[in-house]
Formats: sequence, C-alpha cells, structure tokens
Amino acid sequence: MKKTILYFLFPFLCFSCSKQENKSIEEFDTVEYIESYDSIFSDVDEPFGVVVEIHVFGNMLVLNHANGDYQFSFIDIESGKNVCRWGTIGEGAGEFIDFSSNFSIEDSCLVFQTFARKEINYVPLRDILNRRTDMDVRKETYPYTVDFRPRRVYSINENRKVAVGAFKEGLLGILGKDNTLMSCESDLPFPCDEVEGIYRGNLFQSQVITNGEKNRFAVFFLASDVFEIYEINGEEVRKVYVSSFKSVPQIQKTGERWGIDYDNSIAGFTSLSASSEWIGCSFSSQSYAESAAKDGAFDEILCFDWNGRKVKKYILPFAINRFCMDADYIYGVRYVDDKTVIYRFPAKVSK
Repeated sequence: MKKTILYFLFPFLCFSCSKQENKSIEEFDTVEYIESYDSIFSDVDEPFGVVVEIHVFGNMLVLNHANGDYQFSFIDIESGKNVCRWGTIGEGAGEFIDFSSNFSIEDSCLVFQTFARKEINYVPLRDILNRRTDMDVRKETYPYTVDFRPRRVYSINENRKVAVGAFKEGLLGILGKDNTLMSCESDLPFPCDEVEGIYRGNLFQSQVITNGEKNRFAVFFLASDVFEIYEINGEEVRKVYVSSFKSVPQIQKTGERWGIDYDNSIAGFTSLSASSEWIGCSFSSQSYAESAAKDGAFDEILCFDWNGRKVKKYILPFAINRFCMDADYIYGVRYVDDKTVIYRFPAKVSK
C-alpha cells in the first residue's frame, strides 16, 4: 500500500483576545454526517507521488506531490482528467532548484518557495496550463539571517507576509512592504521553561493559513489543539483569538536536544483549507504515533469562522488523507491499495 508522508500542520492570553468556551475543540453544536459522494479521479493509469497539499481553484484541483517526476498535478473536476503535470527540479528553463511542501494560489498564480535561494515564486497558471516555456515568473526574495530563519513564508496580501520558523524574538515574523520587519508580539500560548529564544520555533512548529480580504491569518501548532488568529490593521498586528486548548505538545530530551514526544502528544491538526469566510481543518485526538501508523487518515473536518467561532463539524463516510473545500464541496484524497483516488463530498459551510 502507498504510504503517506505526514506533513502535520506545522496563551498565555492577552485579555483583548476572544477565547472559545472551555469545551473540547471537537465538540460542535452542529454536526453533519455526509453519506453521499462520488469519485472524480484516480491515478491508476498514470501514478503520481504522495499528495502533501491540495487546493481548489475554480474548476481545477491543484495537487502538490512529495515525490515523483513532477511536483504538481492539475485535475479538471468535471472531466476527471489530469490535464497537466508541472514542476521539475533543475536549473534549466522553466525549472526550479527546489519546491516547498506548501503552496497557495493568488491572483491566478501558483505561489511557492524556493528554499535554497530564499525566494517566493509567482507562476501564472495560464502559462503552466498552456505549457509555455517562456513563463512570466515573478520572484521575491525574503530575509534570512542568523537571528531570523523563516521556514515557511505565507502571503497575506501584496504588501504583507507572515513567516514561521526560528526567530530570536517571538514565533512569527511579519514582513511589510520591501521586506521590512513589522512589530509583532508572539510567543508560545502555553508554558515552556525548558526551551528559550530561537530554539522555540524549531521545536514548536506551526502551519499558517491567511485571509487577504480580512487581513487576518491563523496559526496552527503542531501536535496540539492550539490555534490562534491574528489581524493586521495598518502597522499594528494583534492577536484576536486563541483556542481553548486541552492538549499541548509534549516534549522530551535526547542527549542535549529537545524534541516532540510523539507517543504522548496528539496528532492534532493534519490538513487545512480556508476561504474568506471560514477555516476548515482536519483534527485527530489520537497520539501522533498512532495517527502516523494509519497514514494520518481522518474522517472528521472542523469548520470555524475567522473569529474562531465553531460553525460545523463534518463526519465523512470513510477516512481520507488530505482535503480542500470550496463553497459546495469537500474534496478528499484517499489511498486505495496502490491508487490515489480523489472523492467529492457535498458540503455547504453554513450554520
């Protein structure tokens, strides 16, 4: 069977933040059990690598792969055809020296990082789908110093980006116009006296989703039920929400190094999707190790609004490994024997 690579998505509180009622993050008043679904694609005729992220763009699903000859596949939802495979590693025309495991779609461009060159690439989707060799690629560099080491950089809008990684001060780096570093107070939302400074960002990793319309972004912490929402207003960055958490990452020391204790930490958030109105996330209260043994599969998706309020929980008819959502459907990636199958589940995100 094909095994997935688990890219798990990677306070105390300021009183101005709203905080969810003291319930488990999995407890929702509105729960929808989905029974109907259809299969829209299978790679049985042209196998591709493990899917690490998936997004929907109009009538297209865009998949990022962990291995294989190409980094991206473009699936037409209606025809069920893989209309294009793109993204090769190299230094020739139309090639990139490396690809990040996370990507986004902004202004009809495929956006991803090149770590080795500390660049963010904006590649027009029309150039990719038209198989142009002279693509109009825009590149933006981002800062990387001994005290500021971004692991992932996410665009919020044209003049604002948020970075996570290892930083001398705080856990977040907010980049303004021309890569100027904006002031942002950010630290672990749970106590940890054992690890300080720049090492905290290396140990307690997180994943971010952004909302350019609302100038907000959400930070999800690895191996926990902790997530936060921030808002940028002009030059001010403020935390507006933090989840009422019950499970924080457990750590252990091996030699001189601290690491996550995967046997005693929950898997937590494993896949994310969002729109301008809502945030969708898969979540597992199993241990990280138990979830990894099952290829990180999940059958529940939790939906919140951008104020952190619970909207709806979906229960799927079977477990999937990755997902994305639009206004009407959940699209799920599932590994069946040696095949990668994409399913579509009807799901309107509404109260």
